[in-house]
Amino acid sequence: MYRHFLVPVGDIGSCIEATGHAVAFAQSMGARVTFLPILYQHAATPHHQDWHAQGVTGDASRACDVRERALELLARAEAAARAQGVPYSSVPASDETSFDSIVAAAVRSGCDLICIAPGLRLTEVGNVALAPSDGSGAGNVAVLICAADSRPATSRAIGRLLDQHRAIADTVHALQDMVRTARIASQQPDPISMHETVKHLRDLQIRRHRLKEAARFFARLRERTSIADAELDELECQRQRDEQLLTELTELVERNSEPAVLGGRLEQALSAYAQFTWEHMGREEGVVLPAARRYLRDEDWNDIATAFDATAADSATGTT
Repeated sequence: MYRHFLVPVGDIGSCIEATGHAVAFAQSMGARVTFLPILYQHAATPHHQDWHAQGVTGDASRACDVRERALELLARAEAAARAQGVPYSSVPASDETSFDSIVAAAVRSGCDLICIAPGLRLTEVGNVALAPSDGSGAGNVAVLICAADSRPATSRAIGRLLDQHRAIADTVHALQDMVRTARIASQQPDPISMHETVKHLRDLQIRRHRLKEAARFFARLRERTSIADAELDELECQRQRDEQLLTELTELVERNSEPAVLGGRLEQALSAYAQFTWEHMGREEGVVLPAARRYLRDEDWNDIATAFDATAADSATGTT
């Protein structure tokens, strides 16, 4: 019986789904997990292109961004484990991200099973390696290729939700980048850019909640099972907390010319909001989405995907 899983975590759909499978499997077996962040194409995210094109981000800031991206992935995975009552630990990302390096991390951590996403192509992050397609062991560590949900409507609907998560994450990292870059240069963050980015973040959060409400996503899950009710209740409470934190962050942005704000209050508030957001996303990805995959029926997913598509189209055209 396996007692300790190594789980590579990333922000692509297959990795998020595999993390949910791994945490649920660990819970069922009384095992513990160790999370390893795998960074994909974060250097090419929209906000990075914009800020770097303006020449405002140096090597130190880029290094901080990579570190913050890894912390985001770990925070999301750890929140899922806590919500499921699974003991966990984490190891830092390394410069090498081949399959051999994943096996080495498993050995160092004393893991006896690696839970990995199907078709995980580590070529996207540099060094070339694929997990064994037959699920065979790697040294003394077994490898489990987690099954992926191939239902088209399910994939389309969850893809919409994860796209919203990525957009929100990119925007939070953009804010962190602006504040950090200004601090390194002993300057104030540009008030117009900060104001517009916080407004964009609020709009994204509203759009995300509207998307789920239009499809009755949480309501449908409650109708099919009560297993996720406590988590859904917690997420609803966290939504109110999110609005409060965003309001506080907006007020600090409006006051960013004050010395106390420049002295660190804005950066601290942004860091707290980022941590809250990662944990909220992680609980939704690691508890609610796996339950939805298991209990919602094909007709539910067809209706949800259709509603998601319509809501996204309305947002794109500015229809309320």
